[in-house]
Amino acid sequence: MRAMSFVKIALLAGAVALPASFSVAEAKGKAMKLPPGACAVGKKSVLANGAICSSKCDPVTMWCGDQLCANGQLVAVLPCFAPFCPPKCGG
Repeated sequence: MRAMSFVKIALLAGAVALPASFSVAEAKGKAMKLPPGACAVGKKSVLANGAICSSKCDPVTMWCGDQLCANGQLVAVLPCFAPFCPPKCGG
């Protein structure tokens, strides 16, 4: 009987601690500052100034749109064929 009580207390403590860890991680993510000229891609990814990434890939035609990070702004550049594209934006 005591073992079950201990297990219940441990599970309750874990359930209470889990949401607290997520809120701390979110607070750290919001406080993160970007390097000068970098672009935010999605919620958690950062693209360095001058870097290129691909996005909006069409699985049928296999063409992707490339984006260039220029002084904190994502600028569309020429499209590329999927096997030869730079890494995907945010992934």
